[in-house]
Amino acid sequence: MRRIFVHPGFHKTGTSSIQHFLWFNRETLEPFAAPVMLRHMKPLLQVIGRFSRTLNPLDLMDYVARLDDAFAVAAPRDDQNIIVSCEGLLGNLPGGPGVTGYDAAPTLASYLTGYLAERFPDAEQHMILSTRDADGWLFSTYRHLLRGHRMTLDRAAFATLLSSTVDLDETVAEVSDAIAPIPTLTLPMAQAAMHPLGPGGAFCARIGVPDDIMDRLQPVGAGNAGPDDALWQQFLTLNRSTLSDRAVSAEKERLAQDANLGGWRFA
Repeated sequence: MRRIFVHPGFHKTGTSSIQHFLWFNRETLEPFAAPVMLRHMKPLLQVIGRFSRTLNPLDLMDYVARLDDAFAVAAPRDDQNIIVSCEGLLGNLPGGPGVTGYDAAPTLASYLTGYLAERFPDAEQHMILSTRDADGWLFSTYRHLLRGHRMTLDRAAFATLLSSTVDLDETVAEVSDAIAPIPTLTLPMAQAAMHPLGPGGAFCARIGVPDDIMDRLQPVGAGNAGPDDALWQQFLTLNRSTLSDRAVSAEKERLAQDANLGGWRFA
């Protein structure tokens, strides 16, 4: 039976590493599954982003059409399993503009799995949610928003803002209830990082990639690392400054480049 592995998050749980691994190894994985990823779904994520801010179902009117477009671009073959991997499918990152939690996640998970059930009625779906400890997730999220947005809250205030969101297990349970009886699996980041091939290898093992393919997968290096303590303090100072948004963005980009922040370093 054809299988569809749905990996829609969560943010800051090794998802970028997993997606980079899947894309880097796509030719090796080709006999097992085809990836449908961020690169295929950017217009869809604009629709999802609006809904995650408003929770207004009218903002999902174009959801099916944009997901149709994504599958047209990715073009998985009929004889392939499918891996749908993109953390934006559960909404925008909590703490960003207009979003203080994963309130949209159960609805979005239900829309996604419902779409897949209609498009691929004979396929078996599996939901895989990567998770992380509360403190690690909170701090990584905070640092990400300091760089990408004009976040002015200090760490303590940010923790208060997201106090009801940091326990990802609660959202896992909500998503699981929303898509039942589709099985929901979890992949803790701490566990995934211990795999010899890193989080991407742990993900492939979790979804049952055959041993002969696993043996040929290549590791990827670290990427999407957050700023160190000194750098995120500089970002916070810039965000709180009287400089224009453009000037703040340019200076943060300069600091990030000087620190070799982000990007991929191959093993």
